[in-house]
Amino acid sequence: MSLSDRPSLSAPLAHAARLGRGLVAAGIGLVVPPLCLSCRRPLVDPRTLCGPCVRDLEIITPPICDIMGTPLAFDAGPGARSPELRWNHPLYDKARAATVFGPMSQRLVHQLKYQDVPGMASLMARLMAPAIADLTAGADVLLPVPLHRRRLLARRYNQAVLIADALSPLVGLPVARHAVRRVRYTSHQVGLAREQRADNLHAAFRIVDRAAVDGKAVVLVDDVLTSGATADSLAVTLKAAGARAVRVAVFARVVGEGNREPA
Repeated sequence: MSLSDRPSLSAPLAHAARLGRGLVAAGIGLVVPPLCLSCRRPLVDPRTLCGPCVRDLEIITPPICDIMGTPLAFDAGPGARSPELRWNHPLYDKARAATVFGPMSQRLVHQLKYQDVPGMASLMARLMAPAIADLTAGADVLLPVPLHRRRLLARRYNQAVLIADALSPLVGLPVARHAVRRVRYTSHQVGLAREQRADNLHAAFRIVDRAAVDGKAVVLVDDVLTSGATADSLAVTLKAAGARAVRVAVFARVVGEGNREPA
């Protein structure tokens, strides 16, 4: 019998490895049950939130502004727009968010960004996918908002990349991780007025892979949308490089004057 005629061991070994990993996971699950990603209460299903924590999230539902994605007080029909657009019209085309930025969404964002809970990105992506369906329809690529290398070294990962990677299989779009670079190290935006945020971000981004965005409908991905200054700056940069549309998909967005801004 030649070597080529001998039965391959790779398939049985792979099956055995998968079975072994499943048994280990099952054993761990018996000893340490799945926990709520927020409050650590025991759960039946892993990688999710318990009922009380879900109820504390302010999920954005229609009616919403067709441009900004913010909740509206009443349903004015298809294409309804927020009065805020009269004095605060964005430079991107549309934005959508899964939740209003509040105490619970802030807690989840901080766990992802600062407390090494990367599994939070998967949860955020699952909540975002239905909320951004009209953005991803007809879009070409997901583009995570880049961090400057100094901030990336300090944080060790970009939370926007983790969210985009988790979103990609849910919405059927590729992720362009390296199409844009943040070339200016900007101070934190917390506490700055809209005009100050715009000045802070002037010429902050540079296209490094024009083919990834030229002629494309790009969906920017991030954790939180506040004033929109970062999204506006990126939209100007992307459209100058030939992007035909720039849309913004986030987990949470600040709504109204009374909400705390994200740290």
